[in-house]
Amino acid sequence: MVSQRDIVEVIFPDQGGNHPAIVISNNLVQEVEGFFVCVMMTSSDHDDEFSFPITDSMCVKPLRRDHCEARCHLINFVDIDSIITNSHNNQLKVKFFKELINKINQTTFSTDDL
Repeated sequence: MVSQRDIVEVIFPDQGGNHPAIVISNNLVQEVEGFFVCVMMTSSDHDDEFSFPITDSMCVKPLRRDHCEARCHLINFVDIDSIITNSHNNQLKVKFFKELINKINQTTFSTDDL
């Protein structure tokens, strides 16, 4: 079982394969559906409205990357059994997780233009 804020490795088929991702759904989603919802992370620097830069200080343990960001519009539903064994074993700190969720809501689910 994974928990909200965990950094896991999953496949994003339309984005070239395996990527780290942050679990954004709560545990109830996983318990009821057997899936979780996550947002993709990348080491590429996109510098656009969908980028949420992630630094070492935002995580429980250092990422040891020159650059890392969550791509707020690249959200995936993943079967629990599809997690790829990895060495991430990390989490986003609560404060920064809440900021990420706010950024996802503002950039991906905003209804301002309707």
